[in-house]
Amino acid sequence: MENKPANVEGAGKSKIVSFLAALIIVLGIIVVALGYLFYAQQEESKEIQIQLNAEKDSISNNLKTIMMSYDSLQIDNDTLNNKLLAEQERVKQMYDELQKVKRVSYSKIKEYQKELGTLRAIMKDLLQDIDSLNTLNQELIAENIKVKQDYSTAKQTVAELETKTEELSSQVEKGSVIKARDIVAMAINRRGNEVTRARRVEKIRVCFTLNENSIAKAGNREVFLRITGPDEYILAKSETDLFNFEGQMIVFSAKREVDYQNQDVEMCIFYDNNGELLKGVYKAALYMDGNLIGNTEFTLK
Repeated sequence: MENKPANVEGAGKSKIVSFLAALIIVLGIIVVALGYLFYAQQEESKEIQIQLNAEKDSISNNLKTIMMSYDSLQIDNDTLNNKLLAEQERVKQMYDELQKVKRVSYSKIKEYQKELGTLRAIMKDLLQDIDSLNTLNQELIAENIKVKQDYSTAKQTVAELETKTEELSSQVEKGSVIKARDIVAMAINRRGNEVTRARRVEKIRVCFTLNENSIAKAGNREVFLRITGPDEYILAKSETDLFNFEGQMIVFSAKREVDYQNQDVEMCIFYDNNGELLKGVYKAALYMDGNLIGNTEFTLK
């Protein structure tokens, strides 16, 4: 009967040992499980960080692409150009900031992604503005070219019209010159009879007809007669008897006024001889309105 407690005590110790052994096993399992979970968490954390770094690199590459796109843009508009420079600097600052970050968080990646989307949207708007401006510039250039072409055409047309006007004016001016026809020059004596002997000449008479001309200006005119002797000297009463011909004042032998009314006018001009005439061929030329309107010759013996 006294051995019973000893058996009971031994059985109690055995249970304690078994419990402790079981507890150690459980704790071991827990430690192994926790170690596995820690390892798995570490591996997962590494994988997430790899993904975050990859996203960071992707954002950096996108920023580099945007910067390169800005670098390739050239525009003459000052307002848009200032906007481009400001946005280009903004992209560069974000890119530089990303390069300095060694470990990035999920929330930071989200922030960068949002900022990248904003930068892309701004760039898209700027590109649209540039395209619109380029389209407008092309339209203005095309319009300017057309205006220049129209101006050149109009200028050429005006030049052609001016040339034609000048030609017409010249033709009218030439056409408005009143010519003389049927010019007859002869020497006459005191009785008015024709003579051919130089010593018998009292006067030289030149008769002619002024032609009808509907485009000439009607009104009073002066007809000038110049008689050139065989010695090429002009027969003249005075050296002050001058008229304008082709911008020069030249001497005349005689003159006569006529009322010209655009119709044929028959008339004569007389030169009074006051000296000794030479033998030979004489030339008689008629002038009116600054133009040579006719000439003829006669001979004295």
